[in-house]
Amino acid sequence: MKYVLLSADSAPSIYSVPDVVADNLHEYCFTFCDKWLLESPDAAKYRTNMGVAYNEDDFIKYLNKCIFPDEPSVLIETLDWSVINDAINGRGTPQLPERYKGCEWYNF
Repeated sequence: MKYVLLSADSAPSIYSVPDVVADNLHEYCFTFCDKWLLESPDAAKYRTNMGVAYNEDDFIKYLNKCIFPDEPSVLIETLDWSVINDAINGRGTPQLPERYKGCEWYNF
């Protein structure tokens, strides 16, 4: 298990996920957002008249239920918004605590 940083234009959270997810985070997030949410009958509750509504916790639920039920991902902690605020606005990279330096990051 490895740590990743996930956010949805909100306070970022650190999750422990299977190594293969951390090593291919953008691919797993893309599959979740652009395929599963739009095509799977299991994702119908996320679809609205305006598109889809979801956040990083929904991605973790998808991993745990559909992809890695025997190797569940878990929330480690939620960080202060300021950690990613500048990065979200295109002014640098996330300023992570030392213990999370090098984590892959995905903002939904």
